[in-house]
Amino acid sequence: MKKSKLGSRIVSWFRNVRLGYKLAIVYALSGFLPVVAVLSVTYVQMKQILLQNERDSMESYLYQALASMENKLAIYTNLNNYICYNQTISQVIGYQYDSVYEMYNQLVTILDPMLASLKYFHNDVGKVTIYVDKDMIKHGDTLAPISEIIDTNWYRSVADSGEMQWFVDKNEEIVFGVSPMSMLKRYGLDGILYISVEYDSMFETFKQTLQNNYGIVIFDEKGNAVYEKAFFDKKYREYELNAAQLLDQKKNQENEYTILSETSSATGWTACLYKPNSLIVWSVTPITRIAIIAVFVMTLMSVIVMMILTSFVTKRIRRLRSGMKEVEQGNFEVNITSDSRDEIGDLVNGFDSMLLQLNTLIKEVYEGRIKEKEYEMRALQAQINPHFLYNTLSLINWKAIEADAKDISKITLALSTFYRTSLNKGKNVMSLSDELRNMRSYLDIQLMMHDYEFDVEFDVDESIGQYQSLNLMLQPLIENAIAHGIDVKTDGRGKLTITGKEDGDLIVLTVADNGVGMSDEQAARILTEESKGYGVRNVNERIKLYYGEQYSLQIESKIGQGTKASIRIPKRIS
Repeated sequence: MKKSKLGSRIVSWFRNVRLGYKLAIVYALSGFLPVVAVLSVTYVQMKQILLQNERDSMESYLYQALASMENKLAIYTNLNNYICYNQTISQVIGYQYDSVYEMYNQLVTILDPMLASLKYFHNDVGKVTIYVDKDMIKHGDTLAPISEIIDTNWYRSVADSGEMQWFVDKNEEIVFGVSPMSMLKRYGLDGILYISVEYDSMFETFKQTLQNNYGIVIFDEKGNAVYEKAFFDKKYREYELNAAQLLDQKKNQENEYTILSETSSATGWTACLYKPNSLIVWSVTPITRIAIIAVFVMTLMSVIVMMILTSFVTKRIRRLRSGMKEVEQGNFEVNITSDSRDEIGDLVNGFDSMLLQLNTLIKEVYEGRIKEKEYEMRALQAQINPHFLYNTLSLINWKAIEADAKDISKITLALSTFYRTSLNKGKNVMSLSDELRNMRSYLDIQLMMHDYEFDVEFDVDESIGQYQSLNLMLQPLIENAIAHGIDVKTDGRGKLTITGKEDGDLIVLTVADNGVGMSDEQAARILTEESKGYGVRNVNERIKLYYGEQYSLQIESKIGQGTKASIRIPKRIS
């Protein structure tokens, strides 16, 4: 009875409502309710589609990220193989030296430049150390006794397997590869090559290509977490999982997260990517809400248009919509104003005001980014120079001048000039004028050390000073000429001649001495693998590596008359 009375009252009320409102109610109910039903079904379908699309996206990202990491590992593996199987490096380490000075000289002139050049071209490489079971003096981070690492877990693992392996130290935040140096066995030695890589650089690929609100955990073959990173917005930090929590989620197979795993064939590491399902489907809710609001607004507007039947409203709406389309196409200079004070007028004027503010913000942000990049470039250009070394040498020089020790002052200035130029801010290339200036300082030191027992002559065209030269290209040749030519000369006064000339598109540099000389066979063999002249051979290899195989070092010599080393390199402006 109560339901019947309620129905009668509704019918009575609807019968007395104005016709315009009746049409509006009927239109709203007939249009709104079916749309709500359709949107409900669509919401469920869109949720499933979004989950599947996100899963596909995560799979693609994970595969690409692992592939990128493996490509990096391949580069470092090739670098490892280059060092492990390098004849020169093996000979320098395995050679039985007559003195510590001889060993140190070979390490400084050959091993250090080779390893330094590799690190120069691979900025993310940190420490490169060769550990050898040989009684020798520790040489910086380059060479060390194997006793320093013999108690480490990774040494025992690599020694047992005989293959290169990768390890991660989360506390130190480094990734390092360890490999046995089999080439040293021919010298009766066991060796281990250690190469460290920046932690962030190795796993940088997992910070890219995927949108926010996801996490990544990488486990090694033993199940230890070697990398954990979450990329959640501040308000979604509650969804972050540590390694243990992630394993629990996988084990329990809960439906709260989408979790994907992929194992690297290169390292055996397993990367696990996770994302909360609630954040994946979250985008459906606002879309549905917007769709409902849009349907309601459109229905209401249609009712109003139907009731009012005025072109005044529709005209202004079309004008505003036209302006919005232009904005969508990138035109932010649209000017739309209205003299009316109603809602549509406020909307038009508000849109116009918003465009003005948007243009101002765009310009401010753009200019701010330009300044930011400018500051970044200035910071990159800042260099840290070895002022301590140079200031110390300068202090020694002044102390020598005060003590009237001219020889000490002279050799100190020569040494300062030599190191200032040879260091060259860590660069492998300098101008020929700087290289020749450096060699003059080096010869000044050698002359003092030899009590001026030989003469030096420079015959160099000033015009070649502008061209490019490898750092310390002439020093090994001069050192070799003094040590093996002039020092062993028993008759007459020694003489060293350095020349530099232009020859078409080439620069010709020579270092000649009037020492004891050598046979044609010895001269031809000095640049081969069997030669003990590592410094001279290293110069030849550096020239070929930097300028090309057609450029090299040439040795001419006659017994009893002396030796001439010639370098022909292309003209390159420094």
